[in-house]
Order: sequence, then structure tokens, then C-alpha cells
Amino acid sequence: MKQVTIIYRNCNNPNAINFIKNNLEEVFGEYIAFSNCYLCDVKPEEKLKADAFLALGEDIFQRVKESGYVDDFSKIIKMNRSPDRIALNKISEIPLNTNVLIVNDSYESSLDTTYSFYEAGIGHINMIPYDSALEHTGIYDKIEIAITPAEAHLVPVQIKEIIDIGYRKVSFDTMFKLMKMLDLDIGIINRNLFRHIHSVVESNTAFHANYVYGYLKSEMLSHMASSSKIGMILVDQFFQIVYANDKAIQIFQEDDKNKIQIEKYIDPAILSSDDAQNMPINILNSNYYYDRFAITLMDEIAGYYITLQDEADVALSNNTLRQKGFFAKHQFRDIIHTSADMDKAIDIARQIALTNHTVLIRGESGTGKELMAQSIHNASYRNKFPFVAVNCAALPDNLLESELFGYEAGAFTGAHTKGKVGLFEQANHGTIFLDEIGDISPKLQSRLLRTIQEHQIMRVGSDRMIEIDVRFITATNRNLEQAVREGTFRSDLFFRLNVLPVVIPPLRKRKDDILVLLQYFLGGDFKNITAQDLTLLSKYDWPGNIRELENVATYYKTLLSLPEYITEQRFTDAAFTTEVDIQETVLKLIYSNTALSHGIGRSNLLQQLEQKGISISDGKLRNILDQMQTAGLIEIGKGRYGTRITEKGKFHLNTPPTNNL
Repeated sequence: MKQVTIIYRNCNNPNAINFIKNNLEEVFGEYIAFSNCYLCDVKPEEKLKADAFLALGEDIFQRVKESGYVDDFSKIIKMNRSPDRIALNKISEIPLNTNVLIVNDSYESSLDTTYSFYEAGIGHINMIPYDSALEHTGIYDKIEIAITPAEAHLVPVQIKEIIDIGYRKVSFDTMFKLMKMLDLDIGIINRNLFRHIHSVVESNTAFHANYVYGYLKSEMLSHMASSSKIGMILVDQFFQIVYANDKAIQIFQEDDKNKIQIEKYIDPAILSSDDAQNMPINILNSNYYYDRFAITLMDEIAGYYITLQDEADVALSNNTLRQKGFFAKHQFRDIIHTSADMDKAIDIARQIALTNHTVLIRGESGTGKELMAQSIHNASYRNKFPFVAVNCAALPDNLLESELFGYEAGAFTGAHTKGKVGLFEQANHGTIFLDEIGDISPKLQSRLLRTIQEHQIMRVGSDRMIEIDVRFITATNRNLEQAVREGTFRSDLFFRLNVLPVVIPPLRKRKDDILVLLQYFLGGDFKNITAQDLTLLSKYDWPGNIRELENVATYYKTLLSLPEYITEQRFTDAAFTTEVDIQETVLKLIYSNTALSHGIGRSNLLQQLEQKGISISDGKLRNILDQMQTAGLIEIGKGRYGTRITEKGKFHLNTPPTNNL
């Protein structure tokens, strides 16, 4: 039980003193033991001991602070008092502009009572605080009405009408401060405070409303959190516990959130780490996954939201997602880099991860856009739910539409007899990553725009809308602004996608990263790299970015040498003058963009050639590709499968140049 001392000037008004104590006990009941202290009895060097102190009025509050009776000033609350609501009805019936005498047990108390009436909005009468020392002057003789809080015996005898409003109650703000100071924000006390609000008259009605609304929201969220199987903890910026749900208290085997010493069980390095997502930790011989999310006020960190999920529960959930392939395995700490440009991009992405807005990741082919998308998902509160990645350039329009939106039975020829749930629905509560978003058709652009706007989808062949809760992360290597100007990409969709852009710089603009990436890709073979090799690699412009660097590392691990086109440095941004040079460049671009699931399309090729200063028509590129396919150097896929290099093409790139393909 908490100990609270109420400090008075003296004990001359025992009835009022008992009323105040009873008023406090009505709210705090058995949780606080109240005792009275009278300054007239306190010795000069005496120290008062209690969990909190209530000083009756401003003058007593200042005396206690200045006297040194209390070591910790933060424990002192100035007690304010408010009239009973019933009294307001009596006072409101007094005629306008009537002079009314306000009588209390001292002039200071009379003055305080007068102020409380004005603050409560009573202004239609002229209130005069009573001072017994002035009664002999006759200044009160013409006043006929007096208002007094249970001090009728002090009212001058000539007063004709006495309105006794009873003792003033302890104000709501005093009760609220005491509850917060002693950490007694519990149901029964809040219920009593709620009743108390409606029994007093106070001016700060906005404060009352905020308390009620805040309590309602807090109860709703607390109910939701208490029923969760996930341990939830809210801490301030110094990791002091603000809130812990029942599961969290159970995890730490305590009976009160204030007893949880979080630094005792979780390494301070983990608590302060920005990469602490899905971190396995052990608390009291049980394994959990730890997540921490910053709560910011503008650009200032106000605190953190921490979750602890049982390892077995996560394993069960992850197994289901892994069976479907709907999970993100990478996090920000997996992004290998040392450059300031990537630091900036990752810092922006970290902040974006904490929101629920649509993200557009922009960067050339091979820069690691999906790695960034997975990291954003894993740093978000959706990280326990599906991460569904879709390459929009890898599927024909009709197939992509049915995969994304799903379809009903018999929606089209060849449709499954039971229909199919689309990827949007399967990503519910999680994240859907739409790669190569710039390559979707105008028809799909229109459907996607509505999906992002309304968070609703309609399966192919259906007339029923389905609500979805997903976060959209999209990526492209195309210049969407130019596509909008050319009319091939909807401007309204572009602005919907470009809410929070993340730009990943190409490798040629962050060559500081080449060394650490190469170390990662080569592993133990990195020791074989010579200084001359490193010079050649740093001079190369890497049109295929990290994907190309990984291919070069694979080549080196296999043959212990760099590809010839690297050592000869024939791949530069200089102007190309011969047909052979253009053909060689096209083949190298295809090589650097060849992956297991897809190759590169003509539009992407044209764009990358343009970046190299080579401007050719689509028709000319088509002829070059046909010649290469005839020669067996490449394989041109149908639809959105793209063009990929063959083994013969790879061999060609590493043999001395000839006059033709």
C-alpha cells in the first residue's frame, strides 16, 4: 500500500480535513494510506517520509518546497479543490450582478474559493471574498447573500440568505497526478475517477474529455494486447517500461510490469541495435524472437515498441509460409556495403519500414531491389506475415492478372474447377512486392490503381469485392517519368506508387562497395586477387551492377582469373563506331542480366544501351538478336521470359574478338 501525506497549515478545521481525506479515499480506496501533517507541528530539521505529498494550496506548497521538509520535490503535488456540481445549480439561480460574499475559514481560502468559481465559468454575479479583519469597517453591511463551503457559522450576522455548497472536493487534476505519480493506473481507480469527474465543476473540460477518450482507447488496445500470444512491451527512450501486456509479464515471470528489468535479460547491445529484427534470444531458459520498432515524434525517438514471440509459434508460422515460398529471408544487415550512398539509402528504407505506405524502389537492373524490399518487410510490423514477390515482366498479361487477382471456377478455358486464390489475397496482412512494375500493360495498370486506392480486389470472373490488408512495395529500373510523358504509364498510378521512393545507386557510382562485395562473393578465394585485378575491377563500369559482379566472382572462383572483357577493359562508355562493337556490347549486357528465372527484354536492353551512349532502333536491335540466336549465342524467350545468354555465348565473350559473330 502506498503512503501519502496531506499537508495543512494547522488543524483548526477538522471537519474540512476529514472531508478531504474521505474524498481521496473514495477514489483510491485500499491502495493508498492517507495521513495528515500540520506545518505548525513540524520541527525545523524534521524530514517527512512518504511516497507522495499533497500540499493544500499554493502557499503551503511553496513553504514545503522552501523548508526542506521533503528531500524529493518531485513527490509534492499542489492540491487544488473544486466545488460540487450540485452547488452550481444553487448559484446559477442568483440574480444577475448581485453582490455575493464568499465566506471560508480564512481570507486565503475565501479568495481560493472565489477563483475556483470564476474558473468554473460563474461570472454573472459579483463575488467578494470575505476577510474577517475588515468586518468592523461595514463594507459588507449592504450584502444580503453569502456563499460558503460548510462554514455557515463564520458568515456575518447581517446576511439574509446563506447558500451552503458544502466543502469543496479535491480537483480531478490533483487526483490524476497522484494516480500517475504512484503508478496506480488501474481499472478500479479509473472507474472511481470517472465518477469523480461528473461530481465536480471545473473549467478544464478539455482535459476531462482527453482523459476519458484516452482511457477508452487505452482499454481497447490493452484488451487486444492482453489476448495476444505475443509479448508486447512499450519503453521510453531510456528503456524504462511504460507498458507490458500479460504475455510479456508472464515471459519475465513477474507479477507487475514495474518489476521487469529488461536490461537484465536482453543484452543492451541488442536493445540499442538498429538491426534487431527477428533476433533469437533466451529469457529464463526459453527461446524467443525479439523485434524492436522505434516510435518517433517528428525526427526524435520517443520510445520503442518491443515484441517477444515464442520460437515454437514462429517456427510453426514460418513453416507454413516457407512451404508456399511466401517469406523474406533478407534483412538490412545482409546488405553488403561500405559506401555513404548506400548508408543513406538504407537509412531512408529503415524509416520507411516503420510506416504502412506504398514504396517504390528504383535502381538499375542488378542493384539488389528485391533484397531491399525483403529488408523493408522484415523491419516492419508485418514481418510475421507473408512476403509475396511477383516479377511482373516474367508473365504474359492474362496469366499475370489471374495470378495476382485469382479467378473463379470456369472463369476461362483451362481454369481450375475450384477457382484459385490470387497472390493479393495470399499476401493478406503481409507485403506484396511487385518487381518490374514499369512493364505491366495499361489494362493491369488500371486494375492495380484501384487495388492500391481501395485495398479491394475482384477475382477474374467474379462480381464480388474482397477486402485485402497488404502493403505494396514496387520496383522498377525504368524511367517512369518518361513513360508517363510518352503515355505508356498512367500518371495517377505513378503518383500512387511514388509515395515513398527508395533509390539504390548503381555500382559504378559507389565503387567503394566493390571490394567488400567481392570479399563476400569470393570468400577464401579473395586472397588470390592481385592488386592489378583490383585496379581493373575498380575501373570497370559494371553495367550489370552487383549481379554482374557476382557472375565475375563465380568465373574467378572457377577459373582463377577474371573474364577477358574485364582484363582488356573493352567495355567502356566511349562511343562505339563499329557494328561489331555494338553486337559485343549487346551480348555482354545480356550476359550480365541473365538469371535462372528470366533474362532481359528488348526495352530494357535499349535503355541500358542508351545509358552507354548507344542509340539504336528497336528494329535494329531485333536484327542483332536474331543473328545472335542463329549463331547459338543467346536464347530468345517467348512473352516476358526475356533473352538469356547460352554457354556458347559465354565462351564467345572469353575468346579473342573476331570480325563477326
